[in-house]
Amino acid sequence: MTPVELQQNLFKQVKERLPAHLSLPEELASMLGISADSAYRRIRGEKAMDLGELVQVCSAYGISLDALMGGGQGRFLFSGRFVGGADLPFPDWLTGMSAQLEQIAAAKDAVFVFRAEDIPTFHFFQIPELTQFKLFFWRRTILGQADFQNQRFSLADRDEDLLAKARKTYLTYLRLPSTEIWNADSLNAFLRQITFYRDAGLFAREEEAQVLFDKLVDLVAHLQAQTEAGVKFMHGEPASTGSAMFKVFINEVMQGDNMIYASAGGQRMAFLNHSAINYVSTTDPAFCDFAQHSIETITRRSILISGTGERERNRYFRSLREEIERRRK
Repeated sequence: MTPVELQQNLFKQVKERLPAHLSLPEELASMLGISADSAYRRIRGEKAMDLGELVQVCSAYGISLDALMGGGQGRFLFSGRFVGGADLPFPDWLTGMSAQLEQIAAAKDAVFVFRAEDIPTFHFFQIPELTQFKLFFWRRTILGQADFQNQRFSLADRDEDLLAKARKTYLTYLRLPSTEIWNADSLNAFLRQITFYRDAGLFAREEEAQVLFDKLVDLVAHLQAQTEAGVKFMHGEPASTGSAMFKVFINEVMQGDNMIYASAGGQRMAFLNHSAINYVSTTDPAFCDFAQHSIETITRRSILISGTGERERNRYFRSLREEIERRRK
């Protein structure tokens, strides 16, 4: 990529982020302390920007300089942090997740599509007991945090701060119109986690596994009610209180990873799951094109069960309830 192409790409992205009532040349001139004429010359690529100017503009508008300079055929730059260590403490991860959802939800043109190997975590966060188990399982079994290795799970051990952060994340997701693509096994991972803990004696009390199964039945009933209504609404509340669109597809053939495609305020991004709990993201245009196309292809080969498709919807949720009862025995 030539310096001129880099600057043109940079200012294309800046324009996408700049509020409509602001002038790019005026904003650039003010930021860099240059004349309006010099700003125009940089925008047109007639005047090369030095590294300091590039860094300053990228920082101001949240643009990755590495992505600008490193893009190319067959190369995509992702960013992310590792949950649970000094790089990203677990509570900060929950806070960051909520903030990222809030940024997307705030856009009037928000698009959020989740191709889910498992039922998205946000849904579990509306039921405290399920949230408790997920948070404990992640820290003890996935992250291997030392403080949890000699502990057994107990519903009596509530971390109110983490539960509040998780609920805030859920409440943000509740306001975000979204499309989700599930599969026949979308609940199985969580069920396996419960049965593993039960069989390994990792519950403080045996009956706590049954409590989690009961809460899963509640969650499945609520998810079915939401898909029937085609909107999200709080657990225990009527569908009439909901407003955010909730579109759900079922694909019983294709299974893959957890991938999110999102768009907000003209900015597109894709998120890929790795190591069970971590995500990396990219705004690379080529990768976002591919992610969008991939999701659209899978959607065309899937069955819509929200707002329509009553027979398929009932069959799907009946299969989830049957699997819960099979696992609890």
